[in-house]
Amino acid sequence: MIQEGKESQTPLLGTHYKVQDTLFFGPQFELGDGLSFNAHFYYKNDTVKSLYKTPPVNFNISNEISIKEAFPRSNKIPKNILTFYIEFSDPMMEDESAFRYVNLYDENKQMIPHVWLNKGRWINDKILMLMIHPGRVKSGISYYDNLGDVFYVGKKYYLEVTDKVKTLYINSKVKPFTKEFEIIEPTASCPEILRDSINPPKKNTREKLKIVFDKPMDLYSILGGISINIYKTDIIVEGKLLPGSEDTEWYFVPDKPWTENKYSLIFNKYVSDACGNGLIKSFETTKIKKSYTKDIVKKINFRTD
Repeated sequence: MIQEGKESQTPLLGTHYKVQDTLFFGPQFELGDGLSFNAHFYYKNDTVKSLYKTPPVNFNISNEISIKEAFPRSNKIPKNILTFYIEFSDPMMEDESAFRYVNLYDENKQMIPHVWLNKGRWINDKILMLMIHPGRVKSGISYYDNLGDVFYVGKKYYLEVTDKVKTLYINSKVKPFTKEFEIIEPTASCPEILRDSINPPKKNTREKLKIVFDKPMDLYSILGGISINIYKTDIIVEGKLLPGSEDTEWYFVPDKPWTENKYSLIFNKYVSDACGNGLIKSFETTKIKKSYTKDIVKKINFRTD
């Protein structure tokens, strides 16, 4: 990236791939608007350098931005829920104080104070992650002890996204959104992968691979915790993970057709349900096992049809 006429000393993260006589670079994250980059190609003692620019920011865009999804999508949520996600219809300003503009109300429409961990995290420019402060859902952490629990089983609550969340374009505005839900009993069990529900895709197609769990899963842990490799190699299959009709159901869509006979579906230690319970370690676990330190906790091999 070029900033104020100077090249950054840190190159962009991404992957390279070749199609016939052309070499492509795919950035790991979206580049953003109005930015400049130099691409360097080194060959023996020569360097070829080309300047690339992304389209400039159009501050005159006027748009009403809606909430596309709110995760968990169910209207029955466990008491020890840890994280909510708000997916906007359009790119947003990745403002770390965005949590200040999302409120939680009890069934009497009274605002519940000091709910969020004081930092709004963005998965990308459309998805805001809101984490309830662990001190209010996890035992053994002292945090506003006099406030009591955030949720009570059997009660209704309202998650409100206000129009104060900052948009990328100054003339755009967020349409206010409210999600109503009921609190059910907490869950402390580890989620299980329903292996029989994995449908092997057909070879030489871009069919989706279906992955099903026995309970609703955390959006970010799925997006960042599941990968597919060609069997017995470190070659990653590029593609996207998409939610199904329920938060128990997810799909992997490859960028290119399945060309191999066998693949490995890999789950890392961060894959968890909506309450932070991992595949081999529940959220409330205090005993540390050696297996908890492994990056890969589950691996399922499958063949293409």
